[in-house]
Amino acid sequence: MRKIKSIQKNKLRKALFGIMAMTFMLANKVNAADVVSEVSGGGSIQSSKLGQGLLNIVRDITGTIQWILPITGVCFILFYVFKIMTGDEQDQQRYKKSIIKVLVCIVIGLLAVTIVNLIARYF
Repeated sequence: MRKIKSIQKNKLRKALFGIMAMTFMLANKVNAADVVSEVSGGGSIQSSKLGQGLLNIVRDITGTIQWILPITGVCFILFYVFKIMTGDEQDQQRYKKSIIKVLVCIVIGLLAVTIVNLIARYF
């Protein structure tokens, strides 16, 4: 019984560490797109109405996705931690892999959104 509780405490610590890391990442987020705040040029794409509208849409969508991805990811991680705590030992490995997949998806998603936002700043 003690061994099971210590295993659960270790898993809870790891989950809390992951959540704290995500919170730290969100709290200290440096928007790489702000580094390139003003770029000269852009030519006729930048001055056209269609170009301006598309640029505004891209900025709005990427800005929204930047805060939706981590929040959704934390919700999934909390769900998987709950399933680990209440489930069988056989299911725990599956949920651990799912947590890792969620973390990887969050990182890749944020990188993709940041790259798209950086590229959009050049037009």
